[in-house]
Amino acid sequence: MKFILSLLSFFIALVGFSQATTAFPMQESSLLWKIEGPGIQKGSYLFGTMHLIEKQYFIFPDKLEKIVKKTDKLVMELAGLPNQLEALKYVTLTDGTFADYFSKEQMDSILVWAKAELNMSEEAFTKTMSKMKPFVVVQMATQIHFMGKTESYEMSFEKIARENDITIAGFETIAEQMGIFDKMTKEQQTEMVMETIRDPKKGIEVTQKMQKLYQGQNVDSLYLMIQEEGGTITEDQATILDDRNERWIPMIEEMAKKEKLFIAVGAGHLGGPKGVIRLLEQKGYTLTPVKI
Repeated sequence: MKFILSLLSFFIALVGFSQATTAFPMQESSLLWKIEGPGIQKGSYLFGTMHLIEKQYFIFPDKLEKIVKKTDKLVMELAGLPNQLEALKYVTLTDGTFADYFSKEQMDSILVWAKAELNMSEEAFTKTMSKMKPFVVVQMATQIHFMGKTESYEMSFEKIARENDITIAGFETIAEQMGIFDKMTKEQQTEMVMETIRDPKKGIEVTQKMQKLYQGQNVDSLYLMIQEEGGTITEDQATILDDRNERWIPMIEEMAKKEKLFIAVGAGHLGGPKGVIRLLEQKGYTLTPVKI
């Protein structure tokens, strides 16, 4: 589902500098990178997405589609989008209720926000959210920050792959992705919600700024912009970003020995001192920006 992927693309934080071939921040501006080196099948690429993006910022030229069609395997964070029923079980509380995470004053603020931003009455919101995890409110708030019609890179890539008999693989399962939020403390989950609803206007401004930076295609600029925004989520950046990037590298190496890969993950995973680009370079591979 879009709601899981769209939020993850916003979770980026600054980390300590480590040795890498590409200077930080990089001067190159590209979302598409060619991967070359020992053991890498010729024609493998790395692409940075925004999991949910307004149509006017959606970059998908014919050249990109042609590159995808020439690869053997499409690798995304998830191996295709999960269906509604599968996703629902991962956002449903097994114990307690949504209200258990918040004080009375906080719940009052959430209800005021729901009425103003979602046009949901107190009764409707309470009934809908009673058994939902706090993450769902963050997602609801995130979606309304987009001003126009949205597109999905993951859905677009998946469609091309299925139409051209290209294998689809994922670095993670939906259970693993949702487990990131389940491991947060109750206090972290509470603050994540309150930060999200506290200033709806700022949320829209941040989303617009992020999309414009994405359109400029400099992944380090996007990385730094999100870092500057800060927030509760940055406190656990190792779990949300760095550790996942590290786990993906041996998976990329193993798959790329056998097949030409087109890897499409959130652009936040590409940039930064511990992003996928620099981690692959540290392994001895060459990553070359490709203009699209």
